[in-house]
Amino acid sequence: MTTPSQLDRFLDVPLQFEAVLQGPALRVDALLALSEGSLIETSQPAGEAVEIFAAGVLIGVAELAESNGRRAVRMVRFYPGSR
Repeated sequence: MTTPSQLDRFLDVPLQFEAVLQGPALRVDALLALSEGSLIETSQPAGEAVEIFAAGVLIGVAELAESNGRRAVRMVRFYPGSR
């Protein structure tokens, strides 16, 4: 069995964090026209639930929130075995 102290060396490993949002349907030409910094509007309002992934693994659910005028996610539930 792994102890917390054995896991300490992994605490600094960066993981890709993803929140899956509903977006509009885009035509291929519109998709190809996107560049870094492009905005894609979402119809999901603040407070709506979104799935959260870390390193491609579903780890829980968050809700969309506002923080200092910016859109953010607030974790509301971690799935068992994902922490």
